[in-house]
Amino acid sequence: MRSFGTFLALLLLSTAAWAESGLQRFEREVKPQLELEKLSYGGAESLGDQGFVLKDVVAVVPPSAQTDNKRTTIRIEKVTVESADFDRLKASNKEDLPRFLKMKFEGMTGDEAASRSLAAYGLPKVPVDTTLDYRLDTAAKRLTVEKLEFSLRGLGRIELSLVIDGVSDKADDMEDTKDSGRLQSASLTIDDKGLLSQLLVANAKSQGNKPEDLVALGLLTLTSLTGQQDAESMKAFDAVASFVGDWRSPKGPITFTVKPAKGASFADVGGLLMPNALRETLGLSVTYAGTRAGAAAPK
Repeated sequence: MRSFGTFLALLLLSTAAWAESGLQRFEREVKPQLELEKLSYGGAESLGDQGFVLKDVVAVVPPSAQTDNKRTTIRIEKVTVESADFDRLKASNKEDLPRFLKMKFEGMTGDEAASRSLAAYGLPKVPVDTTLDYRLDTAAKRLTVEKLEFSLRGLGRIELSLVIDGVSDKADDMEDTKDSGRLQSASLTIDDKGLLSQLLVANAKSQGNKPEDLVALGLLTLTSLTGQQDAESMKAFDAVASFVGDWRSPKGPITFTVKPAKGASFADVGGLLMPNALRETLGLSVTYAGTRAGAAAPK
């Protein structure tokens, strides 16, 4: 009996040794699929069998129309993948969508070609941090995005979370999500620390306008929708108008929260311009520390 127990223990240990680490699976199953001319990194380590860390990453992207048909080099200080659904990321599995992914890119910068393409939209050359954390419950057909965040260091960040029911895990069925999907909740936070003003200035210049003119036009469009809103709905409009009016120096982040009582589908979009529909249909609320009552009232 003892010899059998020893044999079983050795067998289990051997099986564990054969199991690939997260880094090994990435390099064998995912890396060859990336449409890059080159991918290198200064250091790498595994995080169990589902994750890995890459440091000092250099990725060479093939030429494209967005980069004047020149190859682009992207550098990333650190890539952390805590968990990835490698079973569904295999090249042989094109039908099933990955059920989960939790990853973060820190300190992502591009070369001059990438910077020029971003500059056309008024985006400055600063390090970008990106986080994605989601899971897809295949039995419940529920997609939960815990966090999707883009941060331009020193200039601001955008963070999104949401829950959608009726989402298939089959790639061929994703087109049907617009008909079957129902939004259960969502939250969007914009924390601006100077990016908004840079974007406004760049876009105004490209149109031969002043940024103040674009802001005025935006506020005029917003107030045109508020004539028949009730007092509770006006709170959200006032928060948005106040945030836009503070474009030079926002008084903190603005957060949009949506929680429909019965879920919301794409079919509901057409009626959202009706008075109070944003609140009654979507359960929309907006919070902003600098909200001024009456900021969105028709002038």
